[in-house]
Amino acid sequence: MKAWRTLRRTAFLAAVVLALEGAGLGEEQQPLLTSSIMTTVDGVVHEDEYSYSHDYGFLKLYANRTVDTLYLGVVAHTTGWVAVGLGSLKMDGATIFMGVIEPDGTVRLKPQTGTAHTHGDVYGDAPSTVVAYAMKEADGKTTLEIALRSAAYISSGQSHLDVIFAMGQRKDLTERHIFRSSLRLKLQQ
Repeated sequence: MKAWRTLRRTAFLAAVVLALEGAGLGEEQQPLLTSSIMTTVDGVVHEDEYSYSHDYGFLKLYANRTVDTLYLGVVAHTTGWVAVGLGSLKMDGATIFMGVIEPDGTVRLKPQTGTAHTHGDVYGDAPSTVVAYAMKEADGKTTLEIALRSAAYISSGQSHLDVIFAMGQRKDLTERHIFRSSLRLKLQQ
């Protein structure tokens, strides 16, 4: 009987996790407009700094776009790592920016290239596309803000931007994510 309850509980939790992970998969949300909103990359997200936001429960994603810069913010209910990636709705083919605040307070941003169901050292010019980044950890949440040269990820006439995001439970960038999702942001001028 105990084994049956454990199996049922495990199946229920797995179903909840899968439902949450797939909540935004590939869906188009509100459009990401080119805006004049000023985003300050300081590791603290203020609602009025971003023209786009979506709450996934365990993680909230923010985006803002000016003529030259793409700003992304991730606020996750974890004291582990957080990540945001561009260019694919899956890890495979995405340029991923993983961030962690080490136990000594050092902020580490590691650009990665997604290959199949894993990631490794970045290939190409992704590190040079980073304009600024900042991270903060407070009240059991970790925040990553990053500013990227928009021309590296958005070309003239492009209609959408594929974004992935995830979080891990520990401060180990090789640890598997405990939450992940993706979305296709509609772009408008």
